[in-house]
Amino acid sequence: MTGCNNFCSYCVVPYTRGREISRPAEDIVCEIKNLIKRGYKEIWLLGQNINSYKDGKTNFPKLLKKINDIPGKFWIRFTSSHPKDFSDELIEAMARCGKATPYLNLPVQSGDNNVLKRMNRPYTIEQYKKMIEKVRERIPGITISTDIIVGFPGETEKEFQNSVKLFKEIKYDMAYISEYSSRSGTAAAKMEDNVSKPEKAKRKYALNETLKKTASEKNRKYVGKTVEVLVESEKNGSWYGKTKEYKTIKLDFPAGSRQNNENLAGKFLKAFVVASQPWGLSAKIKQ
Repeated sequence: MTGCNNFCSYCVVPYTRGREISRPAEDIVCEIKNLIKRGYKEIWLLGQNINSYKDGKTNFPKLLKKINDIPGKFWIRFTSSHPKDFSDELIEAMARCGKATPYLNLPVQSGDNNVLKRMNRPYTIEQYKKMIEKVRERIPGITISTDIIVGFPGETEKEFQNSVKLFKEIKYDMAYISEYSSRSGTAAAKMEDNVSKPEKAKRKYALNETLKKTASEKNRKYVGKTVEVLVESEKNGSWYGKTKEYKTIKLDFPAGSRQNNENLAGKFLKAFVVASQPWGLSAKIKQ
C-alpha cells in the first residue's frame, strides 16, 4: 500500500505521497507466489501504515493468512505499524501464521503523552505498553523495535526523561532514534523548534546508551543456543545474515572443519551462537 491518512504533525508523507491506497490482495498473493517459485526466501510487506490495509473484506490480518498459506519455505516480515490500529486480530494472526517472523517494529515516537498529542499521535503511552504486553504474552521471545524522535518542538527535559523511562520499561531490542528536523508544510513546522542541536544530540546519545544496555541484555540470551539463519552476504571470509527474530548474525565455520565453498546467500541454515554484542550475534555454522 502507499500513502498515509494519519497526518502526524512532523511528517510530510500525506502531502508528498497522498492518501492511502491498498493494492488488491489477489495481485499481492500472485506476485508473492511468483517470487517464491523463483527462489525468494523473505517477503516484506510494506506500507506507511500497514495495519490500515484494506481490500474489500480483506484486512491486513486476513492478508497475512492468505500469504502464509502459499506453499514453500519463506519468511514474512512487515513494516510499518501504527499503534492506533494495531489490533488483537493482528497479534493473533502473527502468532498463528508459521511463516510470520517473531519481529515487530511498533513506532512510539515519544515516551510522553503531551508530546504525543503535539505530534498528533492518537494513543497514550499506557495504551502502547498494553499492546507490547499483549504481543509478548502471545508471542514469547518476539523481537521488538521502535522509532522515536528526540527534540520535538517544546520537548522539555522531563518529557524526554519519560522516553528514557519507557525504553527502560519496554527493553527494546532495537530502536531507530531520530533528532527532530522541521519539514516544510507540516503542522510542526509552525511550532517553535526550541530544542538546540547540541541538546538533541545529547538526548539521542542518552537514549542510545539506554538502548545499548537492553539490547545487550536481550542478545546475551541467545548465546549457547542454535538458531535458524537466512544468509545474506559474505565479507572477509565470514557470512552474514538474519535470524528469524531479525537479529544480525555473523557466521563462521567451526575451527578445523572443511570450509564450504558454495554460495550460501539466500539459504536457510542452522548456527550455534557463541557470542553476543549490543547490535548482533556471532555464531558457528552447524554442519
